[in-house]
Amino acid sequence: MKLICNPDCGNSPKREMVKQLTQYFAAYDIDKAMQFMATDVVWTLVGDVPIKGKDGFGSALKEMSTNKTKELTIHGVVTHGKEAAVHGELLMEDGNRFGFSDFYEFTSTKSSTVKSIRSYVIPIK
Repeated sequence: MKLICNPDCGNSPKREMVKQLTQYFAAYDIDKAMQFMATDVVWTLVGDVPIKGKDGFGSALKEMSTNKTKELTIHGVVTHGKEAAVHGELLMEDGNRFGFSDFYEFTSTKSSTVKSIRSYVIPIK
């Protein structure tokens, strides 16, 4: 998977961690992504029913992995306290392109454990 990233995306430890986590999601690297998830994580893909728990998260990510990501573009990462946001674009192997924004809440300010994720994904023509 090709990565295109704004140079400002990694200028702090929390930003770098969110950048890495985004790469794990895009590559469907479930084992690495799962290391960051709280046992009771809630993942809301806006427009769908929330996915609850670490097992549900892993299953959902595995289900999505049939269409691999060819290119991940990260436009920006913002962090503040126990929250972070990332936005960018995905180009899939089947040629479809999507814009995305993910909003993370961590269990605490200094934690790397994700309590919740709210994802917005739209097709780009």
